Amino acid sequence: MIRAALLVLALPTAVQAQGLDSVYTSYDWAEDCQMLAQDVPPDEAGMGFQLVCPGPNGMHLMLTKGDARISMDYGSTPEFGPWESFAPFNSVHDTVEWRRQPLNGEMQPFATIHRWIVGSAQDDRALLIISTVATSPGAESCMVGFIDTTNTPDANALAREVADRYAPGFVCGNARVRGFGYVALETPVPRRVPSHHNTATGDHP
Repeated sequence: MIRAALLVLALPTAVQAQGLDSVYTSYDWAEDCQMLAQDVPPDEAGMGFQLVCPGPNGMHLMLTKGDARISMDYGSTPEFGPWESFAPFNSVHDTVEWRRQPLNGEMQPFATIHRWIVGSAQDDRALLIISTVATSPGAESCMVGFIDTTNTPDANALAREVADRYAPGFVCGNARVRGFGYVALETPVPRRVPSHHNTATGDHP
């Protein structure tokens, strides 16, 4: 069963006045999420799939897997956006941090912070990915920033600062995802594919 925990952060006074907080959701992907039925040839059936999972405040988490790579979307409706991932093989952690702000008397998620493992077992990197939450039908969710946790001090706190500052006004498909903190030559950089067939075995690198 999905597990959620609320954390109210001790942020600077200017941010505290906005009433921002975080709620965490943890998933058993097989038990907590719905796998979408797909018309996939038998010889490709094991290559990819799509999951829709419940999030806080009526939100949804969408996971697409294809060719040992992941693409994530988060939003108020279970809509999958363009493929956005890394060239190396990758996976995601089962816990997601949702950043929330007060809107019309309720707390509404506007960004997520999700830990990814990118690369082979010999040289994998743990990255914190900051993404927008699509809060209206037809809107897109996309990556805002990434943080290589290898040598970035206080990476989680930095991720919250990035989410709070950049996610609310970020325009998917126009603004470019940026790296924050320690970024090395070997740090993987995400790539977004504008066109997407909305299937786990659609076009992606």
